[in-house]
This record gives sequence, C-alpha cells and structure tokens, in this order.
Amino acid sequence: MNQFFDQSLPPRIGMEVEKWDLMDQHLSPDIVPLSVADMEFRSPPAIVQALEEMARSGLWGYAGWGDRYYSAIRSWVSRRYGWEVQREWIIRTTGVVHGINAAVRAFTSPGDGIVIQTPVYPPFYRAVRENGRTLLENPLKLVDGHYQMDFDDLEDKLSRPTTTAMILCSPHNPVGRVWTRAELQQVGDLCLAHGVFMISDEIHCDLCQPDHPHTVYASLGEAYAQQCVIGMAASKTFSLAGLACGNMIVPDGANQAKLAAEVARSGAYSNSSFGTLALEVGYEQCEPWLNDLLAYLRGNYQYLKDFLARHFPQVWVAPLEGTYLAWMDFSALGLDDKALARFLEQEAKLYLSHGINYGGPGFMRLNLACSRAVLTAALDRLLSAAQRRGLA
Repeated sequence: MNQFFDQSLPPRIGMEVEKWDLMDQHLSPDIVPLSVADMEFRSPPAIVQALEEMARSGLWGYAGWGDRYYSAIRSWVSRRYGWEVQREWIIRTTGVVHGINAAVRAFTSPGDGIVIQTPVYPPFYRAVRENGRTLLENPLKLVDGHYQMDFDDLEDKLSRPTTTAMILCSPHNPVGRVWTRAELQQVGDLCLAHGVFMISDEIHCDLCQPDHPHTVYASLGEAYAQQCVIGMAASKTFSLAGLACGNMIVPDGANQAKLAAEVARSGAYSNSSFGTLALEVGYEQCEPWLNDLLAYLRGNYQYLKDFLARHFPQVWVAPLEGTYLAWMDFSALGLDDKALARFLEQEAKLYLSHGINYGGPGFMRLNLACSRAVLTAALDRLLSAAQRRGLA
C-alpha cells in the first residue's frame, strides 16, 4: 500500500482549494503547502469509484439519508471505539465546525464563559467570540516534552458561576495528544461537578496511532453522555473535507432537540449527496486503507523527527499520538513570528500553519499527510535555506 501513498500528485494551484490558494500570490509557485489539515493523498479507490459513478449519472438532487447512512456510522463507531450509538442521536451538519457553533448557541447564553485548551484549532476561538460568549483559556502545560492538562487552572475556570461549557479537542489539534481515559475522566468529573456542558470535537479520532487508542468522551458513562455532544466526521479520515458532511452525536433526548433546532435555524437544511455516499463507502469498505495510512503517517513522522535531530536539534517536535499534524517549536532559531514566517515562505519555500494563530508563538504546524518524497524535498529546502542563513 506504500505505493498508493507514495504517488506524486499535481499541484492544485488555481483550483479553488483553500490549502493551495490560501498562499499569498506573490510567493514562488514551487512552494509546497504543508498547512491546512487536508491530505495530499487521493481518497481511497472505493470512494473514488463510487463518486465517479454518481458524477456520471448527472443526477445530483437533494441528499437524503436513511438506514445505510446511520448504520455505517453506528457500525464504525462500535467497531473502532466500542461505543454504541443510537440512530436518533445523530444530527447531520455541514461539518464539525458548523456543529460546534450551533452547540455553543444551543447550550450557552450570550456572555457565558466557555473554556478552551490552548494552543488550539483557531475556529474554537471564533466559535466563542463570534457568538458573543466569553473566552476562558486553560493553557496546556509542556512538562518534560509532553503536553498535559493543567487541572488546577481548569477547575478554577470551570467553577466560575458564569462558565457553562467547555470545548474539548480530542485528539488535540495541534499538539497531537490523544487524551487517556483517566485524563478524560478527570475533565468530565470537573464538568459534572460544576454543571458545565461538554462540546467534544473528535474529528481526528480515526487518526490515532495504535499505541494511543481513542476514548470517546461520551463512553465514560451515562452521566457524562447526558451532558455532552460529540463531533465526528469522515472528512479527515478519508480526505473528504470539501464534501461538507459532519455529524454531531447527542445521547440525551432534550439536548438532541436543542441542537437540532439550532442547526435548523442556521439554515443548513441540506447536505452533500457526494459527502453522504463517501462517508458510507468509507466506513463500510475502507478500514484497511485507513490502517495502512496510519502506518505511513508514523513513517513520515519518524522521518521528520530523525531529520530534525540530525540537522536542527534545537527545533523540538511534539510526540505524535494522534492526527497527521506535527507541532514544532522554532523559537530557538531566534526569529519572531513574522520573521519565521518570512524565512520559511520566502527562503525555504515552505508554507506551514503559523503557530501564533493557535496560541503558540514560535511554533509552526506541519501537515504530515503527504508523500515521503514531498516531505523529503520540503525538509531539504528547509536545511538549505537554514545553511544559507547560518541557522543550521
């Protein structure tokens, strides 16, 4: 299967793809974006074949979904995570970010405090601020090269009378942590003790390495499940981000009604027929492909880690437990965030996600979901640029 992931893909410049067109137009056209969290791998062949057949039909009416859609989700979550989901718990959205914003409005009120754990995916900040809520940051602690939750600070934030919700990133983007069951239990106990509703973004859950199994927050027990919503999608798993298909899973009936009403008020009455079919085929047929992907990503991470150890020992990279995103600390190079971005983009000809946007000054996030050849060439350019600058 390495042959599949080793394929060279053409640049997608000018194809209205965010990851490629996000780059400033004045930059050199040979820059490779290793930024936005979608993969430089084609989707699994079974999905491609199914979507090609749908495309050729020329019939793309409003998407409906029935037993096959719900059964695919339920079977996937049961097989991989041992969590039994009921059909009525699943609320469709255009994506998990859409679902998070709807959940913020459904389960909190304007001015309420909402806790996020920084550095974190930038839409978390926006989901709080743009919906008129109060942002409460619970910064993660870096202890002996390992990110941990600061439970003392977390309890302080959750215990405030105006705090009504927490948005959890599990697995965590960008630091790559897969929270253990014990860590999640401790978070959940604090939320229950202080009446705080949990919004758990688990979109990267399928991308956990085998030695770091994912625990669905709601699977901790009935009490936790009744006070949470879980966001999941096939988009990261099978490279489907542009097909706009996400799911929010809500075990409690009253909470289902609240979220469904808020999703409806957002005007999202329809979903992509291509996204519906892609999810079904992915969950039904593409589990072996995913397992091969995880092994390939582990190889890419190890290549990156070894390269940095040889040539940039001062650049730290976080351990990769889940996601396909490498979180790297460049602060030892002595460049501020703007200078670091200019160096990478204009001299090394690399476009990475700027860590400052996540709340991590001095950091950059690199997308490992690319062929080994692309990663190798990218790192070689980094080394050459650093040597010209006397940084390596």
